[in-house]
Amino acid sequence: MQVQRATKGLVETVRRAALLPIRYGLGSNRIGIRVERMVGLMDRWEARPTIPITASVLDRHAGVLTHLAGADLAIHGYRHRSYADLTFDEQASDVDQAISAFARHGLTTSGFRAPYLGTNAATYRLLRSRRFTYDSSRSTFFLSDKDPTSSDARFLATKRYGQLPQRRGVSDYLGLIQFSVALPDDEILVDGLGIRGTRALSRILLTMADQATASAEHLVLQVHPERFDILSGALEILLQEATDNGAWIPSLAEAAEWILSGRGASGRWPRGAPFAVSVTGDLDALSLADFGGRTREG
Repeated sequence: MQVQRATKGLVETVRRAALLPIRYGLGSNRIGIRVERMVGLMDRWEARPTIPITASVLDRHAGVLTHLAGADLAIHGYRHRSYADLTFDEQASDVDQAISAFARHGLTTSGFRAPYLGTNAATYRLLRSRRFTYDSSRSTFFLSDKDPTSSDARFLATKRYGQLPQRRGVSDYLGLIQFSVALPDDEILVDGLGIRGTRALSRILLTMADQATASAEHLVLQVHPERFDILSGALEILLQEATDNGAWIPSLAEAAEWILSGRGASGRWPRGAPFAVSVTGDLDALSLADFGGRTREG
């Protein structure tokens, strides 16, 4: 069982802090519009993005649900703090608050992603006890060693998430479907490596898709709404290429339903699709004020 402890170096933390005023406003509208653009982009391919949302943010900005219309929502904790160093009871308190918050806003979900992808063995026992059907808190590296950005991207990914397992894609842990987040993600590519051009980003995403195609895997992309405008052009190119190649583009909820139905037990995707690709984006803040008082381990 993988246990992840997220860490960031001082330089990376300072760099992101400097970018916050540019990416976030005093209100929620700037990020809300980017979420809406993400939903709109996926809708052009008759697909839905999966947005794991921190429930305390939902409580503070209930109006964001207007922007989220059409998205597949998952729980991303109640407060944005790593579960890696929390006890079962501490995690349970946080998850139960998140479930209650979703219910207050008329939402239900069967999916979970831990803040910072930070988990321990108690996390999975908890999720099963609360009847979640899928979790997307693991991460795996999806770039070939031959790719020119692979070495630097792997260094940053290992620094952030620890040792990366070789196994990719989907696994089943006692009835809890596990969807691994494909690395490098938007944070590593844009903030870590400073790659912002559509041509370079699309080349990397298409290379990751080639890896998924080669072994009929599930490519679960992570594009935080704060960086969506930077990645949107590359995502369009990837989705068009994936569609042309017959890929399945499900939300994580749809993929979990397919697997749990038994139709995906053989590892085959619907309609003979050569691989699956899902677009996800964690929503853990909508305004600068949401970062006030945030604490984390590591």
